Amino acid sequence: MQFEWALKYPELYNFCLKFNLSELNDPIEVSYTNLEGILQEGPQCGLVALAICMRKPTKDTVEKLLTDARNSGYTYNGELFSAAEFLNLVQKHLPENEVSLYSGFLDSNHVISFLLKGGLMLVPYDCDKNHTPCNLNGHKAHWAAIIGVIVTSTVNFVIAKHGKSKNLAVWNIRDLAESNSQLVEFSEDRKLSNVKYKLPIDGIGEENGLKCKSIWIAPTRV
Repeated sequence: MQFEWALKYPELYNFCLKFNLSELNDPIEVSYTNLEGILQEGPQCGLVALAICMRKPTKDTVEKLLTDARNSGYTYNGELFSAAEFLNLVQKHLPENEVSLYSGFLDSNHVISFLLKGGLMLVPYDCDKNHTPCNLNGHKAHWAAIIGVIVTSTVNFVIAKHGKSKNLAVWNIRDLAESNSQLVEFSEDRKLSNVKYKLPIDGIGEENGLKCKSIWIAPTRV
């Protein structure tokens, strides 16, 4: 039977069947936290990803996070272009979890090990038209919640949820890592829009920005 391992995760099982992901038919290891999604309204992808990880994916939660982020000076409209500032918000709203900022390439044994232990991650990446990771130098920067990992004999995959779809996504971790590592520029289209964005003084590609940054949320101790 195809994808028998995923039967205990109905949403993931249906995803594998729908897209006939034969490469996931016989994984070596899997870790998956079943979290409900919510659609974003405006540039609130980071706040929505956090609400998903808080297990409170409601408009009320996102509005409260937006108010807090504004009052803290992290955002104007929900945008979060500084992973370091976003970290402060995550730590405040997930006080029972150990939350940390990671700087580095995501396709690594260290990252895989963290996810296999039940960790969650908030990861910025360039979002393509079909919401998959792409490389646009940061012009389509978007936050996703990484809620699982699938290890196979050839390729490792991450399981994600984000504010542009309530459905889960499965991506090659190498694609996500490469996208995350090239977030260096703020989009000219966004600069020309009438929306005001809160940006790091030194840009999104520097230490206080998004490039090679992710936020790690360790599982609570039982």
